[in-house]
Order: sequence, then structure tokens, then C-alpha cells
Amino acid sequence: MTPNGYLMFEDESFLDSTVAKMNALRKSGQFCDVRLQICGHELMAHRAVLACCSPYLFEIFNSDVDSHGMSHVKFEDLNPEAVEILLNYAYTAQLKADKELVKDVYSAARKLKMDRVKQICGDYLLSKMETQSCISYRSFASCMGDGRLLGKIDMHIQEHLLEISEQDEFLKLPRLKLEVILEDNVSLPGNGKLYSKVINWVQRSIWDNGESLEHLMEEVY
Repeated sequence: MTPNGYLMFEDESFLDSTVAKMNALRKSGQFCDVRLQICGHELMAHRAVLACCSPYLFEIFNSDVDSHGMSHVKFEDLNPEAVEILLNYAYTAQLKADKELVKDVYSAARKLKMDRVKQICGDYLLSKMETQSCISYRSFASCMGDGRLLGKIDMHIQEHLLEISEQDEFLKLPRLKLEVILEDNVSLPGNGKLYSKVINWVQRSIWDNGESLEHLMEEVY
């Protein structure tokens, strides 16, 4: 039945077909009106598609004086492979990246303000994080300024602090929040070893980083 005599039809295959064709046009360079230059590599795309997916690029295109010509956007700090992955996502809604590229995809998504992709990459990194690698993951999250990621990594560090304190990287932590609760399953020798590591961390922070003891005591409790 059609209301009021109007013909109503929904082509369920239209969207997927159109998206696939648009991506094919992008890859062949047809009807493209934006050129992305990434560290010597060049990627072509359609301005309207990128503007819908990236608030960062939307702002650039919106302020472009020649809105009818070819737009040029240059990046010197992104991985071309990561940007290609984001372009493919913009056209297909599918995010596919080798695990070695996830951090680069995260960085590119952060730059382009593609928050959903950034969150997905962050969650993936958390799922792959191990005790041996959590400090390097923390350094990455800190560099990216991701408070959500930092908070979850810090929780993991606190939960596995004794084990992590055995790593050389432990002394490179920029801050340390430590809460020692004496429970039946926590032995005094283990706590003593942990206290020793904390003292080493404090000494390194004072000698190497010039931190004040008063400031450090606010971070260690």
C-alpha cells in the first residue's frame, strides 16, 4: 500500500552500490576536487565526502577562497598509508588497518578530528596492550593528549604496579600515583621491593628532570 496514492520505493542496494562507485572514482582520480599531499605522496578525493567525515577538513574547505577549483591540503606529520586508510573509511565506512599502522591511523584521525575513528583505534590499542608494553603505550597516549586513554592505561599500571616496576621503563614514567594497601595476599617483601622502586623513581625525577620533592610528594601517595 502507498499512502495518498504516491509511489514509494526504497532501493536497498543503492547506497552500497553508490558508495562503491564513488570510491572507485576516487581511486581513478575521476571528478576529484581535492589533492592531499602527505610527506611527498599525493592522494586524490572528493571535497564533499571528506567534509562530511572530517571537521578539520570541513573548516579548511569552508574557508577556501576558490571553492570551485582544486583544493590542496598539505600534511608533513602524517603517514600516507594511514591517511589512505582513513580515505577508504570515509568512502566505505570500513576501517581496515594492520596492527602496525593503528597508532599512525590514530594520529591521522586525531589530526583530522575524526573522533569516532580515534576512539576505535584507542580501544584496539588497549585490547592489545600487555604489561610489558603499557609504559610505551602510556607515552603514546600522553603525546596524543588523550585523557581517556591515559586514564585507562594508568589504571592498568596501578593494578600491575609491582610487575611493571621491574621494567627499566618504569623509571621513565613522568608521574607516579601509588596507593599501597596491605592485604592478606600482599607480602611485605613485595612491598619492600616496590618501595625501593618508588624511591628510585623519585631520585631519577629529581636528578634528571629537575622536579621538586614537594611536587613529587603530591603525585606519590
